[in-house]
Amino acid sequence: MRELCGDNAYSTVYMKKRVIEHFGGRVTVTEFNGKHNVITFKSNADAILHAFYRRNGTNDSESEKRMIIKTAAKLIFNDIKSDKYQKEIYPSSSEVMSSDFNMKFLPNSLQLLLIELVSSKKSEKKICSIGQAIIQAAIPKGVIAPLQIGLGVQLHHQFGSKFLIETLHTLGFCSSYHEVQKFETSAASVYGTTIQKSSDQFMQFVADNVDHNTGTLDGFNTFHGMGIIAAVTPVIENKRAIPRVTTTNEDLIAVGKINIHQYKQTLNTMELLKFKKLVDVYDTYQPPKGLDFLIQLARPLRLQSPGWSGIMQMVQSGNHPGKSSVIFMPMIDISPGDMSCIYSTLKFVALQCRSHSTTQVITFDQPLYWKALNIIMNESEESEIKNVVVRLGGFHTEMSFLGSIGRLMENSGLAEILGTIYAANTVGHMLTGKAVSRAVRGHFLVHDVLYTLLIEKAFPQLQQDNSDDNNNNEPIDEFIPNANSVDVDTVRELFEKVLSKELLPDEVNENHLIKTCTLNSKMQRRRIKIAELHNFGCNI
Repeated sequence: MRELCGDNAYSTVYMKKRVIEHFGGRVTVTEFNGKHNVITFKSNADAILHAFYRRNGTNDSESEKRMIIKTAAKLIFNDIKSDKYQKEIYPSSSEVMSSDFNMKFLPNSLQLLLIELVSSKKSEKKICSIGQAIIQAAIPKGVIAPLQIGLGVQLHHQFGSKFLIETLHTLGFCSSYHEVQKFETSAASVYGTTIQKSSDQFMQFVADNVDHNTGTLDGFNTFHGMGIIAAVTPVIENKRAIPRVTTTNEDLIAVGKINIHQYKQTLNTMELLKFKKLVDVYDTYQPPKGLDFLIQLARPLRLQSPGWSGIMQMVQSGNHPGKSSVIFMPMIDISPGDMSCIYSTLKFVALQCRSHSTTQVITFDQPLYWKALNIIMNESEESEIKNVVVRLGGFHTEMSFLGSIGRLMENSGLAEILGTIYAANTVGHMLTGKAVSRAVRGHFLVHDVLYTLLIEKAFPQLQQDNSDDNNNNEPIDEFIPNANSVDVDTVRELFEKVLSKELLPDEVNENHLIKTCTLNSKMQRRRIKIAELHNFGCNI
């Protein structure tokens, strides 16, 4: 207007005032897509109903029905446009998951319509989803529906498929792929590398190889670098709002950058490294040995019994800190095996931990663990990374442990026993610690078989029932006691009490039956060991 009228043009404030005075409640002045003072006309409910009753009535019921539906649609659309929706800030995760918030997001008229249409049980989620899809379709540039953006982000995290998100967006079920990307870049620019944690939360870092786009024809344009995450326990309740902002690549680089430090080794103290003797677990904790023995004694006497892990979950109880929050840190675009990459990772972790006044802990897999340990051992006492605690990952620790068992039990017949169940090549991988899940199951099977044989030796009165009375379909005992045998019913009853938590694991150790059976088992193991030594010509 200033271009047309020059200095005589009305100011923005005055023009806005005169428009509101003239049109009253028939217009609304809002901000739209970053543009201020956007004026739109709105039809209020009175005008819509007045127009409906002023119409010329007809005797055609179908025409009347269409007119009523159109009038209802205008009323609902007017309510949608009249509501004030927040588009400058994305809805939080708690709001997306809240049924009450998503229901209140819908105008009352739209709620009433959908409740009448969708009357099935547990239909609240469907009503919220369909209602928000209608609102998003009615004013696509004026609202960000919580369930729409939530579904889009979830699909992108789960599948990473632009085609899937755009297809569902075209059908009106979720936000566009562009909006999902805008949400993620906005979140990345707001959060950066900051971690919100309190003093009662434990934080540790994990670093490992990360690969992307490895299936190219020529091998170019691939990514092979170091990925870092932070795990905070217990979970972080993130209530920080994410504003909807426009970000550039330079903005993301500025908030998600890890400084690269060149590593140059000056010492080699790894030759003097000595591993200290581990503290015996029995010095810090006395496990309920009676429970382990009861499990081995009772399992053959029970038709169906859970495995060791299942029994532990049933009988043990206590407090735990709950699930952890996993926070992604920036990546380092250098080969993870490079010493400078590992050194830069350690410096970054040390800086993060110092800013939160927490212990510096990081977990690597086996190759990176050894290199990181080498770097820390060769650092001076004044180095900022000297106090970093480097941990070997739990999976690689288990692999090393299983490989140690295979090495110690080499040529003992263990491979031949496992070979009766597993293929020959699989047994080799199990004993070297490569096939972890199969190795754990195989070792448990061998342990159960050997313990069952030991119990048969320790309690020779337990005999298999080979009578002809067991041809019926009722469940039978694997072992039936003779007159002087252990009371099987008592063992069963004791085991059931433990599973139902009527008897605590520590109380099993004081049970007279378990004490007697444990002593008998120890004596039998000693007899077997003495017999084996005699077979090799050793005198005791």
